[in-house]
Amino acid sequence: MKTESFLTRLDAHRKAGRLGDEAFAQISKYELQTNIESDTKHLSDSSEMDAASKGSVLKNGSIRFSLGVVSAIGATLILVGVGLLSSLIEDGFGVDVYVPMFAVLAGLAYFAPGINVQGRAQVFVGEARSILFGVAAMVAVIWYLDVIIDPRWDETLGPGNVYMWAPTLAVAYTAVVFARKMEAWVSYCSSWILWFYPLIYVIDYGRGDWESFLSLVVVMGVLTFELVSEWRSEKRSQSSIVQASLLGMMWGIMAWFSLEAFEETLGNDVVTPLVYVAGWMVCIEWFSRTQIHRYYPAGINKSWLFTLGMLVFYTGVPLYAGFTVADWIGWEEIEILDFNMHLGYVLGLLLHVVMGLQMFDWKMSNVVLKPSLTSPGSFSGSVFFLMAFIWFIFATVDLLEDLAGYLFLPLGLIVLIVGTKRLIDSSSESYEEE
Repeated sequence: MKTESFLTRLDAHRKAGRLGDEAFAQISKYELQTNIESDTKHLSDSSEMDAASKGSVLKNGSIRFSLGVVSAIGATLILVGVGLLSSLIEDGFGVDVYVPMFAVLAGLAYFAPGINVQGRAQVFVGEARSILFGVAAMVAVIWYLDVIIDPRWDETLGPGNVYMWAPTLAVAYTAVVFARKMEAWVSYCSSWILWFYPLIYVIDYGRGDWESFLSLVVVMGVLTFELVSEWRSEKRSQSSIVQASLLGMMWGIMAWFSLEAFEETLGNDVVTPLVYVAGWMVCIEWFSRTQIHRYYPAGINKSWLFTLGMLVFYTGVPLYAGFTVADWIGWEEIEILDFNMHLGYVLGLLLHVVMGLQMFDWKMSNVVLKPSLTSPGSFSGSVFFLMAFIWFIFATVDLLEDLAGYLFLPLGLIVLIVGTKRLIDSSSESYEEE
């Protein structure tokens, strides 16, 4: 029985509840590690590649990405050329043709009549179509909004400026879907940038009212829908994890921008960061109790999708929440032996510790015994504890100022000496056993 068929039947047992998710992931990883041909099929989509490139996953991926880079260079030159040609027409005839030229280019890239290629040519053309469509469509929309309509900085188009951010949001979402359809790896790595435009139109032209609040909720809601769809889908290839992870990072960036916008609307600086922290902890608790795990065909845990977003947003928002709470209660500093330290550091450090401990199932022993770079949960928990240590350093410097050097210097020497000694001892024991 081929590995692919075996894993498919095994996945059916997992969905029926006869096999646990963790066991399925371990068996999948073992089978794929011992079968290079199956590994190549899952990771490289070998049905679209030459037979000669199926021997190595790394080689297949490198070839595919290199083709994408070359295709992206060609697509970029076309985009620049269309822009310069439009400029020449405007200078020579006084006619603004940027919108129709880029709109036609986007339409040709999306529909691509008569193009039916296979293998490496399909990879090459797919990357070009994806980049040409996404960039050309966004340029056409932005040129129409910023140059043709040209609203004043304090003017909004429709409720919540919807007539500016909605078209750019539609282009960004469609570009993501189209890149996934084309299996365009380079576009996977760059399409997240398009989401900045709807965010900018909401933030820059917003008035800090409920309309802007709801507009930002819609933009983040569409991005959240895309991430949840990736999480729930059983059909998407493992390569799409790159695109989804970067969209998760974009969600974290949007969340940072949303803090001020939401605070202005709600009229309370404390509510928004605490809601984000509480929302994270509630979701994690629910996932841990329901034991919901989803995997790509090769056994990669889909929880990795949210790691970049967590690093961007949730490694800083607990500290931000700590400072806002301290400012809100009016007790900003605590005094220790004639030294003053901002209470925000203490609260932020405690929030990071609590959130990190939750990722280790509330067991302090797991923090020491079960840190991991391969498990999304314990990796995230380790990051929270690392950030707690970083904020501890900042808090200590804030408390002791220059005197903190007398504390950190001996502690650092102790850590290095003890760590080196233990590594030497362990190396000696291993050498004797050999």
